[in-house]
Amino acid sequence: MDTAPIFNDISGNYDRFNHLFSMNIDKRWRKSCARSAFRIASDLASSRGVDVSAIRVLDLACGTGDLSIALAKKGLKVIGADISEGMLEVGMKKIEALWQKKMAEYPKPELQMGDGASLPFEDGSIDIVTIGYGIRNFDDRPSSLREIMRVLSPGGALLILEFGQPRNAFVRFFYKPYFKYAIPGMASALTRGKDTAAYKYFISSVEKFPKFERFCKELSASGFQKAEYKSQTGGISVLYKAFKPMGK
Repeated sequence: MDTAPIFNDISGNYDRFNHLFSMNIDKRWRKSCARSAFRIASDLASSRGVDVSAIRVLDLACGTGDLSIALAKKGLKVIGADISEGMLEVGMKKIEALWQKKMAEYPKPELQMGDGASLPFEDGSIDIVTIGYGIRNFDDRPSSLREIMRVLSPGGALLILEFGQPRNAFVRFFYKPYFKYAIPGMASALTRGKDTAAYKYFISSVEKFPKFERFCKELSASGFQKAEYKSQTGGISVLYKAFKPMGK
């Protein structure tokens, strides 16, 4: 399924919806991913005898650039890539405004078109790949994971944020109706009845995505090592981490 038109259509409301749906907790989830990326970048830089600014980070499916910005705030050099022109346009405007006002001291992310199935980067040219709530939208996930493996340097890391589901039965009891019914209602109100199909797709894609141990097994089957996950906010969000083997 070509998801680019869907995200082009909702790009103008995407940030507001994310913050509303998550009650702004999504900002905390991205900060956690950025901290993990910085720790890995520091370890890689130390092992190679270089400054952390030399570590190359690709924020794949970057959307409107929120994760790219969080990574840049940690001092990391980031390239953001996405298949949606509309999302990239919003992200570029956001970055330009931030770097003109208060973030000039940080490395400025570069955003560009890029498809996870065919990345425009040389073999081993990227040290860390991040994906913030986008991996479930990849048409051919195994092929994209192989492509990510190709562009990662030996020992490089893949960090993925994705939605899960609460593991506590009591919390899950209240979360399910909120997720299935309240979210489409909020989307309809936010867009004045437009683009509700996009948010129904969002719900369906989250429900179908393999979660927790299942996705870690998928990462391992694609050749990644040390695949693990960390639940965020009781499992509503999940941070997955895996590494490219040193010998590849």
